[in-house]
Amino acid sequence: MDDCEKFLAGQEPWIRAVLNGESGSPEIAKALARNDGIEALNSAQDRYEELLKRCPEHLREYRKIQRKLAADSATAGLPRNLPGRPRQDRLAQEARELKKGGLSYAAIARELNHRYPSRKDRKGNELPVTPEAVRKMLSRVRGKTPDKN
Repeated sequence: MDDCEKFLAGQEPWIRAVLNGESGSPEIAKALARNDGIEALNSAQDRYEELLKRCPEHLREYRKIQRKLAADSATAGLPRNLPGRPRQDRLAQEARELKKGGLSYAAIARELNHRYPSRKDRKGNELPVTPEAVRKMLSRVRGKTPDKN
């Protein structure tokens, strides 16, 4: 057992949990609400970080935990990315307007390719609009695909 493990073993369970990256426990919230809770945590954290300088394997894990906590905290208010390919509502709206003008799927595809000649996918490959893609865009009702039985 090295110095870091001995230090953690001697701490209160809630301090040990915080130093190991756990934060959702109600015991932690109660302990931090005490008069000396934040001071005790800060003191233990400072001492632990000093000890970590002599324990590279624990330091690596601690840094990984801190990096994850920082990333989680930085993106806490942001909405999650939706899975799958990004929606093309703007392109679908233009296709819908062209269809109302009486154009065929092929004519709509040609017109959209003329308006957006440099469309590329995320890998940099050309991404032309096809008549089949236009048909699928127009078959969706406000972004919802029909039920498949």
